[in-house]
Order: sequence, then C-alpha cells, then structure tokens
Amino acid sequence: MNSLTYKDSQTLTSSDIENLALRFGGKREDYIEIVNKQKNIQTINKYALLKEINNELNAAINPCHSE
Repeated sequence: MNSLTYKDSQTLTSSDIENLALRFGGKREDYIEIVNKQKNIQTINKYALLKEINNELNAAINPCHSE
C-alpha cells in the first residue's frame, strides 16, 4: 500500500449516505440534505434577484451585520 490513489468524486454511494445519516442525523430524520455551500453561494451571487433576496434574509437574521 505504498501508493494510494485518490479520485475526486461528486457522487455519493448509498453507503456514503447511510454513514452521513448515522453521523449527522440518525435514522430518525425524514431526510438528510447534502449541499455544496460554495457552489450555492456562487449561484446566489450570479443572479441579481437571488442575491437581493439573500441579502434581505441575512439582514433580517443578523440585523447587526447587514450591508
């Protein structure tokens, strides 16, 4: 095992999902949501309306940190 290979994969296997559910939500949850936060932020910033909605939501949630 001197040379291990690593493959960057965006696909989760059923085993991966099962392990994540057990680690973060457990079997009692109805669903588990797995997101790519960086990609979501890029999408929000790409579209003016989404960016405006996001800014308003952030201002409502964190009034001290509004833009």
